[in-house]
Amino acid sequence: MERRHLAECGSTNTEALAHLRDGGGPLLISASRQTAGRGRLGRAWQSDDAALTFSVARSFPADLDLSGLSLAVGCTVADTLDPAGERVRLKWPNDLFLDGAKLGGILIETVPLPADRRGVVIGIGLNLQPLPADADRTAFASGHAALQTLEPAASAAATLDRLAPALRGMLADFETLGFAPWQAAFARRDLAAGRRVRLGDQPGIARGVNARGELLLETAAGIAPCSGGELSLRLESSP
Repeated sequence: MERRHLAECGSTNTEALAHLRDGGGPLLISASRQTAGRGRLGRAWQSDDAALTFSVARSFPADLDLSGLSLAVGCTVADTLDPAGERVRLKWPNDLFLDGAKLGGILIETVPLPADRRGVVIGIGLNLQPLPADADRTAFASGHAALQTLEPAASAAATLDRLAPALRGMLADFETLGFAPWQAAFARRDLAAGRRVRLGDQPGIARGVNARGELLLETAAGIAPCSGGELSLRLESSP
């Protein structure tokens, strides 16, 4: 997999999508600073050297079911950074939490390619450094956690060196196996399991995920699988 680093760009996902459209092969692209980064549901994700931002791009068969891919990515990142599984948790469908506050997120975008292929770009952003003591925390509705709280010596380059081979192997396995092998790994880190939540406007209790990575939401009508789509999951009670 080719690796490329930029001092600054609008968005590593945008760069990676253009790379695939131009016929490029597997790519990992990182940036010291993003000026037009994107999060899920159209949110902005600005970043500088206090964060690690990168994207992984590769193609898959066009008919491959990508359900659960963001969860498999989250499991891989969490298992690499926190092998003991004690502090990093995952919030369906795309957030990483450290000690109860948001550590980072995942954004997956796709582009059609020739020859029955589909380009997939996985954008990952992780907070590296804690906020300054005088920082305005009102913008961080889910709190702000930093990798250096878990690993004081963590740097962007060293963290990327650890994550790159793990993600490369995960993507190869996902192409063959889908999400099912990560279902148990996600369950061990599931931040929402057993908690009252709200998915869009629908309240319920989160009951884990199925073998496709769909959220199992318990309501008065029973338990129903829900896909990520454009819905946001909110936690409504403490563990």
